[in-house]
Amino acid sequence: TNSDLEHGFQSLTYGWICLDAGHNIDVDNVRSCDIAPVQKNSSNWTINQLKIDYCLAEVAQPHCKLQFSLPMLATVILMNACKSICMFLTLWKHRSATLVTIGDALSSFLQQPDELTESRCLMGKVDLKRGPMHWRMFSWYGLRPRPNIKPDPVTFRAPLRRRWFAAASFKRWFLTMGFCLAALGTSIHFEVLGLRRMRINTQNLSLALNTGFGAVDSRALLDAGLPRLGSESLVLSVLLANLPQAIVSFLYLAYNGLVTCMCLAHEYSKYGLPDRKKALRVTTPRGQQRSTYYLQLPFRYAAPLLVASTTLHWLISQGIFLARISTTDYKGQGNSANDFSEVGYSCLPILLAMILGTAMLAAIVGCGFRKFASHIPVAGSCSVALAAAAHRPKDDVDAAFLPVQWGEVRSEGTNEIGHCCFTSHEVHDLIPGRLYAGTARKSYHDSSND
Repeated sequence: TNSDLEHGFQSLTYGWICLDAGHNIDVDNVRSCDIAPVQKNSSNWTINQLKIDYCLAEVAQPHCKLQFSLPMLATVILMNACKSICMFLTLWKHRSATLVTIGDALSSFLQQPDELTESRCLMGKVDLKRGPMHWRMFSWYGLRPRPNIKPDPVTFRAPLRRRWFAAASFKRWFLTMGFCLAALGTSIHFEVLGLRRMRINTQNLSLALNTGFGAVDSRALLDAGLPRLGSESLVLSVLLANLPQAIVSFLYLAYNGLVTCMCLAHEYSKYGLPDRKKALRVTTPRGQQRSTYYLQLPFRYAAPLLVASTTLHWLISQGIFLARISTTDYKGQGNSANDFSEVGYSCLPILLAMILGTAMLAAIVGCGFRKFASHIPVAGSCSVALAAAAHRPKDDVDAAFLPVQWGEVRSEGTNEIGHCCFTSHEVHDLIPGRLYAGTARKSYHDSSND
């Protein structure tokens, strides 16, 4: 039974069982060989038109050994060492205050209000890119960013609450969902190809789905045109088997960033709830400030996301994996000259990974339909919009270190024009129809529908 292996047909381990059409080997038929019909009708089993009377088989003793590539191991160690050194240098050299969270930014602006964003208390991040008052960057000429025109008061129409979709830009949604859908579509394509290669239909689909998780099957090896023998085959097979892991890691960063945007905007909107002052969540707490989340997200979002990501990586590792095959002769002696490396696949883990990925996409779209807690303008992580909301009353010098709330401050506005900001003082709900010192484009009611 080792003749196929020794003559270059490494992936045709079951080939001799189905050779019943002359001496020419039909590779497609042999790879999709299903031994179940042969077992049921063994009395009429023929190979190359010769009737088989009986077979002799012996259970080989299993041999376990650890195989690794020294160059690959050295490369991994070197890369991790470089990453550790960079992290250490970053912590050691950069001692200045950090702007990691929204709370860090608000704390900084409450301590030192920004002059350029004065009289723009209803400015949202969308106002910086469109309309007559969008901001222009002059960094090429060494100038600071500044608005085009002087702000005008804006009428507050109604307390509208926007959906979580508004936390991230359309471009970010489009790219993240586009890449995820492209990866999902590619997975479906290769799953179908894998099933076709094994010649599976609805009647015997279980043959492909019952191969197990990470189990090597000679009928389920990728034909990528890579060399099979030598150290080069091992390196290339490892890179190909781990390519999906790298792609999923990239998609996870984009997915996590989108979830983080929505959660940050949701937390920011809670400061606009009436009679609910909250301390800022910062990297280095001072006074009554709170520390950041351990996983940078609320636990009810971080835990499911972490579990789903870990499960997805595990399913992919079981669905596409390195198959290092060692050959032996009939005496059980190793034949290292014919050892080869392939990339194997298993249809069931890939199918489960696609289902989990689809569920994750549905979950993030579902979160996008949720509404924010209040009608505070959506700032996201835009520092300009955050600065515009942090023009506290002049006598509220310690607002950054105390529980704060966003709303109208009667003492700072006038009879004609109101003022909104983050403050530790008493605030009031915005009054529909009243003028406020300004947003960027048009009435706040209209801009909320973008």
